[in-house]
Amino acid sequence: MNPGTRIWVGIPGLDLVRLDLDGETARHLEELRPGGVILFGRNFRDPVQLGELIVALRSLLGDSVLISIDQEGGRVVRLTEGVTVFPGNMSLAATALGDRQPALDLAYRQGRVSGHQLRSLGIDINLAPCVDLLRRSDERGIGSRSFGADDQLTSALAAALGRGHREEGVHDCWKHYPGIGRSRLDPHHRLPRVPAEGSRAHLRPFIAAATSGASIIMTSHVVAEALDGDLPVTFSSKAVAGRLRSTIGFDGVITSDCLEMGALSSVSFEEIARRTASAGHDVLLVSHSADRQRIARDVIGALEGDQGESHRRLETLAREARIPSGSMPEDGEALAGEIAEGGVTLLRGTSARIPRGGKWLLVLPSLETTSPVEDPSPGEKLGELESLIKERCEVIRVSSEPTSEQIAEVARGAAQVAGLIVALKGARKGGGQAELARGACQWHRRVIFLLLEDPRDLIALGKSEGVVALTAYGFRPVHQRALARVLLGEFEATGTSPVGDLG
Repeated sequence: MNPGTRIWVGIPGLDLVRLDLDGETARHLEELRPGGVILFGRNFRDPVQLGELIVALRSLLGDSVLISIDQEGGRVVRLTEGVTVFPGNMSLAATALGDRQPALDLAYRQGRVSGHQLRSLGIDINLAPCVDLLRRSDERGIGSRSFGADDQLTSALAAALGRGHREEGVHDCWKHYPGIGRSRLDPHHRLPRVPAEGSRAHLRPFIAAATSGASIIMTSHVVAEALDGDLPVTFSSKAVAGRLRSTIGFDGVITSDCLEMGALSSVSFEEIARRTASAGHDVLLVSHSADRQRIARDVIGALEGDQGESHRRLETLAREARIPSGSMPEDGEALAGEIAEGGVTLLRGTSARIPRGGKWLLVLPSLETTSPVEDPSPGEKLGELESLIKERCEVIRVSSEPTSEQIAEVARGAAQVAGLIVALKGARKGGGQAELARGACQWHRRVIFLLLEDPRDLIALGKSEGVVALTAYGFRPVHQRALARVLLGEFEATGTSPVGDLG
């Protein structure tokens, strides 16, 4: 059996003027013969070029190669054109806490639309949903990629999304086992450790994955003391072959997260690959280095023991992908708007409507990407929000980390307007955004804060009276439109925060 079948690889950023693979990458893939390719934003410029790339990959590697992508919705999307960008998990959960059954239907419909669109491009696997719980404001967690604190709601929404995907011929991938919501460190850089206490709730979504027919579970680089106090889950047969495969009974494909993350860097890559494969993973994910991809292939080829079960599961996965689907289930943009509007949440105050009479000052930060899970988006301008409420507002733009000069400019502007609307992203981490938030509460008695993406930024606002805080759990155009409609009084925010302990 080809040892490359158990390796899923990323490829370098391509010459985006061309529509085919460059020679060096093609030669590497032909020699490696990986079972799957994971695509990032660096690999294509638009859906047309993506489709051409997938055709080239299949021509080179055969029809059984599995093409995967991270298209979660909200924060993490690789495709922003030609497909619907959905609001993300936390928006769905905020809707569900108000009316559960209709929200489960929305999740299923989202799964079908997203699955249909990805399938039409030739994609076999969406590396979603995230089912990591987020229960406290002081956890590093996963932000709006999470469904929030409720493990039962998380399981139900993920099951509905996954079912919709699979019905359209695209496999779902639940991540990150055994739940990294409590992690205080980012596995991209360092190895987190989570205590045994409270771990049961974080495991429940993965039990649901086994019972609901999920195709794939992705593990994470974390020491989970409830499963193995000595080894990271990636290396732990107790956690993977033992707990996940035998005890929980998950019979789908188990893949590692990318093995090039900093959490595992204390040992050689050969050792990383050997331990990961021996722990019970069917797939080793190596997203960047061609040399390390070859090492992983060689390690798999040298393993002793029967690898037939892993190959069987991967053959089944490839056979069940690309089931022909019918016509587009429904209008994706309308569905995304419905989800976003249902999730808009008034975290503080009684109304976020801008009163008529007098101009307000809208303060917009740039949204430069700092997380390695997101594709770069420097200088995001929040133009949709501005265009929809510009008749009521003057605008001041600040950097993602506002300078003292920018903060002073906002302070001067606050004295000339009827009220302030201040958009924030990451203010809970301190710095210039937190300073801007504190100042706004002093400069004007009428302030509306728009918390872009994470409701935990509420802790940066203190206890000032009269402050209004509104969130749509994201910054994409679909979120901006929902926020604008609430500000203009076109509907009332009815969502409920899925994250506990916001203060």
